Amino acid sequence: MSAPHSRTAPPFPTRFPPAPVLELLRRQRTAPPADWGPRFPAPSVADAERLLRQMEQGLVERERTVTEAEARLAERLRDLAESEALLRAREALFASAQARRNEGRHVVTHREAEALYQLKEELDRQEATLRESRQALREREKFLEESETRLFAKVQEQQEKEIALEQREEDLQVRAASLAAKPAYDEFRE
Repeated sequence: MSAPHSRTAPPFPTRFPPAPVLELLRRQRTAPPADWGPRFPAPSVADAERLLRQMEQGLVERERTVTEAEARLAERLRDLAESEALLRAREALFASAQARRNEGRHVVTHREAEALYQLKEELDRQEATLRESRQALREREKFLEESETRLFAKVQEQQEKEIALEQREEDLQVRAASLAAKPAYDEFRE
């Protein structure tokens, strides 16, 4: 039962001879084997450029989305800051009014006056912000109306050119048909 080995026998007696070591030869490969699945051809230059343009457009779209999200977030933060300032001013006014009631006085204290002044400043600032946003909205609407007007004018001009070209084409077809239908000039018939 013993198989001949090129190795020397072990220094201790064994019941079964050791299994030969499996040695695999390495193959040289220049291409992956066919069983690895279909091999896709390298894209052409035009395909690569098209793919690059698509990726650039996707990147531009993502950047625009991020910019819009940042603008919305900044607007939200501004609104929260305004609300917080207004709330602080109201709390100060309420606290000073509560203190006045507890003391039983009907005179406006310095603390109340300061709270009222802060509240007025915050309301004035919010009113200015609203005016600015309304003005920006009016300007945007005006720009959109002007753009629409220009666009409609261009569309109408394009349609007029198209109609003129179609009319010229019809005139040429009629002229060609009339020339084809007209008998050739015969000097003996006249």
